[in-house]
Amino acid sequence: MGNIQPLVLSQTHMESWFQNLLSADAPRLRQGLIARLQPRLLSCDYAAMETVMAYDVLDWELNAVKSLHNGIISTGFDTSMGMLCHYYAAPNVLTTVTLSTTYLKEIPQKQTLQYQSKIKSLGRSLITLESMAFVGGEQEPSATATATFKILHDKKKGDTV
Repeated sequence: MGNIQPLVLSQTHMESWFQNLLSADAPRLRQGLIARLQPRLLSCDYAAMETVMAYDVLDWELNAVKSLHNGIISTGFDTSMGMLCHYYAAPNVLTTVTLSTTYLKEIPQKQTLQYQSKIKSLGRSLITLESMAFVGGEQEPSATATATFKILHDKKKGDTV
């Protein structure tokens, strides 16, 4: 295999990977829905397979009663858990198989929502996660979710996540 170096996963690598992924220069995140959501990494824990992502509730995300649209809450879960899965599935791509969201309370405008996501099972082809979304410093979650992602083992050379 010549000079190909194996991927060395670590806390430092994970922090760097997320910083690069969420930077303004990331080609896949410069446009589209994820760019509009403006996710930020608050913390990651390589050993625990966890992340905490933050999303500000933006005006365009509000429903008719001026609270966060449930579809955006679900999209935040899919995005947060998907990014965590992408790190552990590298260099493969993946897709969401199931996403089950429970909405516990209204999320008002001008808040920051924090998604705490954790991998519960990491197999050869499936990754299962749990996540909770909290408003600001509240102790009780505003929403919870579970998801399963399928690792697709056919990533083409040159593709980047």
